[in-house]
Amino acid sequence: MSNVGRASVIGLITGIVCFCLLAVLLVLFLLTLGALRHSHPDMSFVLKVAVPVAVLTTVAAFFIALGRFATIDKHTVHKSH
Repeated sequence: MSNVGRASVIGLITGIVCFCLLAVLLVLFLLTLGALRHSHPDMSFVLKVAVPVAVLTTVAAFFIALGRFATIDKHTVHKSH
């Protein structure tokens, strides 16, 4: 698999994990806040926050992984000569 393919898989998995963890934490926070205020919180806030954060995490993880694979390949090329 090429470096771009591996970086894409890492970015996608990171984005999915980040979305799931952030959604669970926000739901727990909103439910706790609603219990303390004796009200029913608006759960659409979870998607409004979790989706953009997951997308940014996916893009960041993709570029970080791509940069690491490029530097690893660069070091292995110089050591083999």
